[in-house]
Amino acid sequence: MAIKKKEFGDIKKQFSSSAKYKPQRYLDLGKDFLDAVGLPGPAVGHLNMFLGHSDTGKTTGAVKAAVAAQKMGILPVFIITEQKWSFEHAQLMGFECEEVVDESTGEADWDGFFIFNNNFNYIEQITDYINSLLDAQEKGELDYSLCFIWDSVGSVPCKMTYEGKGGKQHNAAVLADKIGMGINQRISGTRKSDSKHENTLIIINQPWVELPDNPFGQPKIKAKGGEAIWLNSSLVFLFGNQKGAGTNKISATKDKRTVKFAIRTKVSVLKNHINGLGYEDGKIIVTPHGFLAGKDSTEEKASIEAYKKEYAEYWNQIIGVDGDFDLKEEKEGDTI
Repeated sequence: MAIKKKEFGDIKKQFSSSAKYKPQRYLDLGKDFLDAVGLPGPAVGHLNMFLGHSDTGKTTGAVKAAVAAQKMGILPVFIITEQKWSFEHAQLMGFECEEVVDESTGEADWDGFFIFNNNFNYIEQITDYINSLLDAQEKGELDYSLCFIWDSVGSVPCKMTYEGKGGKQHNAAVLADKIGMGINQRISGTRKSDSKHENTLIIINQPWVELPDNPFGQPKIKAKGGEAIWLNSSLVFLFGNQKGAGTNKISATKDKRTVKFAIRTKVSVLKNHINGLGYEDGKIIVTPHGFLAGKDSTEEKASIEAYKKEYAEYWNQIIGVDGDFDLKEEKEGDTI
């Protein structure tokens, strides 16, 4: 028996519901990053992952995201488990912070519009910490949108592994439970129009490479920590190559003195579940102050010269000259 149109309309109205969402915003990592990948940066209100081998520009991207968050009035929350963080380096890229000294103890610390925590031993402490901040926000005790930046997920075990009773599979299971079934839902839920705040999670991660099962296959990049982070990420940016870093080291030389100037790295959109867009063949130059265009030689030369002029005082302190120095490039890593 066919359902009458009027009766179905009543049923549909009773059981259908459509949530309204805020306009999509991004944390702007700069014009050169946009030109390289086709997107401004991490998506606000989503879980984002920066994936890549060591020294490929991931932390630079994270710091620039924090700089953008500050400008938007979003509170950066640094979750540092790799213990390589430097506020001095962040300052070079425009992050607003200042070193303060406790007059009573003489100890130095950093202050500003951010929250910083590097006192973690295992994953569950981190996820509990994120949830406690989200709880405080919901109670009105923390009246800011939050941008969590976790550097990096692959450097910390779960509690069972930390105590010597588990392994990689237990780490993956905890991340799937805590991130996939909990925190990601709380983060993405803030995109709804009726949410006062809008929160973001950026996870820095290193890959491992799954070798092909036949001589003609290609290696596949896999994120550390199992599939949960990958599956729950709306955006995944790949820095460098899949098999290895694949970066080119650029050195500044003057009067037999050589110092690291920058690295040239590939950057691409590996996954985009927001609008499906993104380039797979981007190139960019990573300097102590952020990103420079590296798409073609003409554009690259102009951006480097402009950069050397803008930061002449900095390079004078490093190499002893304002901008009158030569650059030498050395290829490193794999090409795949």
